[in-house]
Amino acid sequence: MKGKGLKKICGVLIASMLMITVFSGGASAKARIAILEFEDKSGAGAPGEAIADMLTTELFNTKAFTIIERAKIDSLLSEQDLSAMGYVDSSTAVKMGKLLGVEFLITGAITKFTTETAGGVIPLPLGSFGGVAVGSHTAYVSLDIRTINAQTGEIMLAAREDGAANATIGGIAAYGGAFGGGKTGGVLASATYKAVTKIVPRIVELKDAKAEPVSGMVFNVIEGGNVMVMVDAGSASGIEAGQYLAAFKEGKVIKDMQGNVLDAEKIYTAVLVVREVKAKYSKCEILRASKPLSRGEKAELYSGNPADLPLGK
Repeated sequence: MKGKGLKKICGVLIASMLMITVFSGGASAKARIAILEFEDKSGAGAPGEAIADMLTTELFNTKAFTIIERAKIDSLLSEQDLSAMGYVDSSTAVKMGKLLGVEFLITGAITKFTTETAGGVIPLPLGSFGGVAVGSHTAYVSLDIRTINAQTGEIMLAAREDGAANATIGGIAAYGGAFGGGKTGGVLASATYKAVTKIVPRIVELKDAKAEPVSGMVFNVIEGGNVMVMVDAGSASGIEAGQYLAAFKEGKVIKDMQGNVLDAEKIYTAVLVVREVKAKYSKCEILRASKPLSRGEKAELYSGNPADLPLGK
């Protein structure tokens, strides 16, 4: 009986440990990222799409992120008349982030994409033949990349990495295809790969980066009410339970002498406290309000005393 009892206890412990392992492994969702086509700033006709695909493959192999398919990126961004290539500014990055449902955007540019050829003659004792011509290609590639927090527009990483590769004519090209094929394309692809593999670990370091909410960042009420409401700010935006939000509607628009919009007055309508945080939205309790909140109203972080915020109608 003792032996059977001990076996039973061990079995329960092992099962419990397995369950803990399974559930703890799935507790933290991977950050979702989108990689835009690289912009060619080298003037050498560098294949920006192929380089972005190479980076996508290498990041996928790390299993650190959930990566959005290129076809989906192109389709969604083209619908909104947004470019899926090169650098983007902070406001555009936030718009893209919401559209694609990602935490990070990776943009880049190719600033160097060139080869140099060297040659010579090896003398051979073959009668009247003086020797055999030989040569080699050396490729140099430089990539500039930015990783942008698509919830706040903050640049999390700005880096430049270089790659170089050499292949003797007559040797076997490691790559080719989209890089033009042949010996030149092969060494360019090899040099690009070296630059990409330097970039990958630097991006992976950001996988656990916590988004910090930016003062002045505006959220939207996505479900109204007079007791509880929902806003489109979640853990990916850096929002935490217990934080205050000030709901407002826009009043009079302020313009300069040329008619350019400078600002809009804010009429505060409620003070909220964040109660439950999801990845992309939060449930908030209304602490004070001049009226029930409606879908489409705005909200921003509020650091003061909830009782001190003057509310309008």
